[in-house]
Formats: sequence, structure tokens, C-alpha cells
Amino acid sequence: MSIANNNAVAKVAAAVAGLGLVFASFAPVTRAASASDLQAQIAALLAQINSLQGQLGTTQSASVMFNADLTIGSTGSDVTALQNWLIAKGYSIPAGATGYFGAQTAAALGQYQAANGISPAAGYFGPVTRAKVNASAGTTGGTTTTGGTTTGGLSGDEADIDSNYDLKAGEDLNEDDSDVEIATAKFDVDGGDVNLQRVKVILQAGSVSYDDKPWQYVESLSVYSDGKKIGEASADSKSDWDSDDSAGNFNASAADYYTLSIPVNGVVRDGDTAELSIRADAQSNFDSDLQSFEVTVPEEGIRAVDAAGIQQYTGDDTDHITVDLGEAESGDLSIRESDEDPDSAILVADDEDTSDEFTVFAFDIKNTDDADALLDSITINATTTEGSDTDHTDTLSDIVRKATLTVDGDDYDGDIGASSIDFDDMDTTVDGDSTVTATLKIELYAQENHYGATGQKLAFSIRTTGLEAEGAETGDDSTIDGSYSGATHSILLSGIDVAAKSTSQSVTSNDNPIGNYTIKFDVTAVEEDAYIPASAASSTSAGATVAAAGALYAVTGNSFTGTQSAVLTSTATKNGSGNYKVSEGSTETFTLTVALDAGATGIYGIELQTVQFDDESSDQSPDSSFTVDSGNDDFETDAQTVQVGS
Repeated sequence: MSIANNNAVAKVAAAVAGLGLVFASFAPVTRAASASDLQAQIAALLAQINSLQGQLGTTQSASVMFNADLTIGSTGSDVTALQNWLIAKGYSIPAGATGYFGAQTAAALGQYQAANGISPAAGYFGPVTRAKVNASAGTTGGTTTTGGTTTGGLSGDEADIDSNYDLKAGEDLNEDDSDVEIATAKFDVDGGDVNLQRVKVILQAGSVSYDDKPWQYVESLSVYSDGKKIGEASADSKSDWDSDDSAGNFNASAADYYTLSIPVNGVVRDGDTAELSIRADAQSNFDSDLQSFEVTVPEEGIRAVDAAGIQQYTGDDTDHITVDLGEAESGDLSIRESDEDPDSAILVADDEDTSDEFTVFAFDIKNTDDADALLDSITINATTTEGSDTDHTDTLSDIVRKATLTVDGDDYDGDIGASSIDFDDMDTTVDGDSTVTATLKIELYAQENHYGATGQKLAFSIRTTGLEAEGAETGDDSTIDGSYSGATHSILLSGIDVAAKSTSQSVTSNDNPIGNYTIKFDVTAVEEDAYIPASAASSTSAGATVAAAGALYAVTGNSFTGTQSAVLTSTATKNGSGNYKVSEGSTETFTLTVALDAGATGIYGIELQTVQFDDESSDQSPDSSFTVDSGNDDFETDAQTVQVGS
């Protein structure tokens, strides 16, 4: 007798017992109640007995069948029915009929399988066991099918899942990767809901020159649907795979192919498209980084049961994708120019005190790998030009008191040497597929007894060998390439800063065409007033002319052999000595205008090279100069054609 039958009998017995109690107390009750009241109570009890007997008869005569495969992790009414059936057969499930297929249910089912000659007795409720159970006398529970609907959570009629099947390639698999989508199997579900039961995956190596066994590379395979894991299987042992030595059925490598069955449990509704993500966890060390595997979900590789209790299949022996294997990524870093790198500037030193902090160099580090990299150390190189004080060698450590490198918001203090700055023990992460900017700031020593300020220049650069990094996950060295050099900065106790504003060019069209060029720039006086001669000259002019000019320029393009003239005007006030005065802390705009009367047809342009200044108002030959960054195109006009004889 089944559990359901036992429960019904128990209910009938309880009702009869209750009736006996009524009869046992009949005599005293008659003293307090009328005969009609007692008859009504008896009639009600008899009706309850008849009802329970009817339920018992119905349960005994019901025909109920199991239609779905069940395994560890399965849930629902089918599981509850199977648990009740096993308990009724005398197989122990201490937790009872919970509706969850766990280790206790698997153990009880395994005992039943062993007792009934079902092999393997692994506790998996599949077609063989299900047929045996359904054929047994006293079967109860399971999934009943009536009019195209089921009580097992599925609805509809017989389904079709072999429509629009497609296998899409995912990502490559590298050492120690986890949860990598290597393929996606897609198919339509029509006619009714289905419960997915199994996914078979075939792997065949692309080359027999390297280890072609999938368990040497794959730790496990899992299947996801709608972002939820619905099944997983271990894949790191030969025993996990079924092998077939009929080489060449799937590719031309002559390698054996291996099949892994992944039990799954997930519902896809009628009218939906199933998208099964096949994911892999990789081994930590591959035997070869040149191997690849062709992945196939074979015909009938995907199995499901529909609302009508019929098993449905899909897959395709001819639909393959390829997964390449490789070393674990450790970051591929490239040194590049940064938009934040400053132009040439005057670094204003003090003769007795440490200077302010100056931003002098910036570069980008781009990681083109998916994998994160850890920056271990950075070495920035420096080039120095000795100043006017020849009593000192003027190495970098004589000039720079403190150096700070900011990378992705973190600050690091540098160890300053004669010609470089080392930043060690950084431990800064450069995320995969991202870019970080490294910015160098320095403080200068007091000039006195350290270095010669006038004429002293600094320039910074970074090379491939200046960067050390490793994979955040692997600890292996990252790949590094590229280099970058910044602008040259001048150190002065006082001086000017020059910034570009605009450029323009035109050609005067007449019998004697002339190229006209204009460059506008701002000059800011630092620490004290600056005096700039109100004249301009080509940097190739005679010595006296160059020495007395406020702005020096060069002709770009073709070799120029004609006549040129230049004028320097400014918003600044011109003093009696013919010099423009830029007051301390103020900024004035200067305009350089050059006319080229070409001796031969050519393409010509103009670039500003130097602005000369002095702290003496009457000096006609300035002692100081600001050298414009030659790489800054903002100080250069466009080239244009000047046609002679047109």
C-alpha cells in the first residue's frame, strides 16, 4: 500500500474512533440533548467516513506515471512523489519527502537500483530506472498528463526544440581562467514548455603535435541559462570523458574526440529561444599554449522533456566552433604620450629656499590585455644642462630636492639619483583594457650652493626598461613596450612664461606675391618685471640683429632665398629704450608678423623659436631667453605656396 493509501486509511480510522467516542458517551448525552441532535451528529460522522472511503478508492485506482529525469539539485512535485514512493518501499530518507533531490534521496534511490539490478546504481533517476519504477505495482506520485497540460510545472503539448539551432563561438581559454564562456547553443522552443535534462559537449584537439586530451586543459564545464547555472560536470580526469577513436569525424587533425555529458535542470517556456552558455574553468598550467579545440554539441546532444512527457533533442554534428588555448594573461602595457604632459616652462627657483612644486612630466600607461597588471616600479630618466655656476656639476640630485609620482590617484616618493628617479614598491593596479596616467612633480633645492640657475635646463623621459610590472593573478612579467620624452624646462630665479594663442597665414596676390604670416602669444612675467626688445628677427640673421631681437623665428618648408621682414607688436607698454615692459605677475599679448618676398616659388611657413628678455629696462641685448618647445605646433603657422612669376 502506498503512503497516500496509508494516509487515507488513517483518516477513516480516526473518523470511526470519533464515532465510537460519540456512541460511548451516548447515554449521558441523552440527558442533555434531544434524540434529534444526536441523530444529526451521527449522520455527519457517517458522511465524513463515506467521503474518506471515496478518497481511498480514488487513490487506489489512480494511474500516475513518472516522466522526467531527476538528479541531485532537482526540485518540485516529481521529487516529492519519488521520495514518497521510495519511503513506501522501505528505503530510508531521514529528512522525509522535502521536494529537494539531495544526497539522502540519491542514496535511497541507489539502494533501490542495486536491489533491482539497475546499473550503475548511482542514484540518478533516468530512463531505465523510471521505466522500472513506473512498471512497479503501487506506483504513486509523479507527473500526470491530461489534455496537454502537466502538474510538473510544464504546460502546453508536445514540443519542438530542433528549430533554428545554432552554436556561437565565445572567448578563448587561458591558463587559470574561470567561468569563461567558450560557446553558446541557441534553439527555439515551440508547442509547449520543456525541462532541459542534459547537454553533451564534444572536444577535439586542433593539433596532435601537442597534448590533445581535454582534461589536461579543462577543470570543469558548466551550463548557464538566463545568467543562472543549471548544470556542471567535472572535466579534469580521463574518467569524466567518453572517448571515441574515430578520428576525423569533426576536423582534420586526426586527434581523438571526447564527449562530456553535463546533467542540467532548467525550464524553457513555449515560444522562447533558449540560449545555453557553455562555460569552462581552466587548469592552472597548460601542457601547450599552441593548442586549440573544436567544440561541438552533437545531434541529440541536448535533451529535454516536454509537457506531454516526451523526450526532445537538438544539436548538430556539423556545427563547430574553435577555442584557442593560451598562457594566462599578465597584462600588455604600452607607454604613450599623455594629454596632461606639460609644455616647456620656466621653473622659478629661489636662491635661499626650496621652490614650489612643479608638474614637469606626464605619460600614459595603457593595458591592452583583459588581465590586470601590477606596477612594481618605474624609473624616469632625466637630462640636465649645466647652468652658469660652473662650481657645481649640476646633476639631477643637486637640483631636485623631492620628486613625487602620482599614478591613478596614488602618490609615490622617488629616490633621486644623478640622472634618474626610481619609484619602487608601487603595487599599483592597471586594470585590463584601461589606461592610467603617471604625473611627475618636483621641488627644487635653493639655488645657492647647489646649481647655477641661469641656463639650467631639465627634461624627463621614460623607456620600456623603466617599467616593471607583473600579472595581478599570475605573478608573471607583463609585456611592456613604448617610450616617451617630455618637453625641456628652464630653471631661473626669475623669468617669463610663454603660451601660444593663434596663428594665421595668407598670400598677397599681385605681380610680386608675398607670403604673410602671423603668430600671437602671451608672455607672463615671473617674480620680477621683464623687458622684451620691440623687434623680431630670423634666427639665422647676423649676430647683432639676433642679440637685439625680442622674438626669433625660423622659416619652415622649402629653402628660402628671398627677402623677409618681421615686426613685433604688443599690448605691453613700450619704454624709452624701445623695450616692452611686462610687469611682475601680469600677462601681455605679443604679435609676430613676418612677410616673405620669395626669390623662388616654394612652400613656406613660420615658427616661433625664442623669446628674449631681460630684467633691466634699458638693456638692448637681453641676458635671458625662453626657448619654445619645438614639438608644439601651436607656435607654427601652416605652410602655404608662394608662386613667383604668376
